[in-house]
Amino acid sequence: MKVTIAVLCLMWLCLCESRRLKRCDVVRIFKQEGLDGFEGFSVGNYVCTAYWESRFKTHRVRSADTGKDYGIFQINSFKWCDDGTPGGKNKCKIPCSDLLKDDLKASVECAKLIVKTEGLKSWDTWENYCKGRKMSRWVKGCEEH
Repeated sequence: MKVTIAVLCLMWLCLCESRRLKRCDVVRIFKQEGLDGFEGFSVGNYVCTAYWESRFKTHRVRSADTGKDYGIFQINSFKWCDDGTPGGKNKCKIPCSDLLKDDLKASVECAKLIVKTEGLKSWDTWENYCKGRKMSRWVKGCEEH
């Protein structure tokens, strides 16, 4: 009985920790938050980057060389948010836990600051998988009716 309860609790935790948004939901939210055309990049660039960073998993946290990477854009805690990483800069002035919220508001606002200061090239995934490629595929079928 105790083993069954423990297994069920672990399964529930795994489900809670791995929320994955659908591509068209990401497109819609990114457009609502003003990413389409931000700093001259179509929304497809941001959707492509988010896909390759996190596969649209909002609660993703990964270890990095320094600190950890958080959320749909895998924003690093040493430079951009606060998780207690020694010497962290917290340039977005937010706790890293805000980057794990499904509404993506904090993630988009922090990403905007990153793009304004460093460009999309700040993400290796954009350079490797998105830059110079056809971005319309990332928004195809997500048009608002």
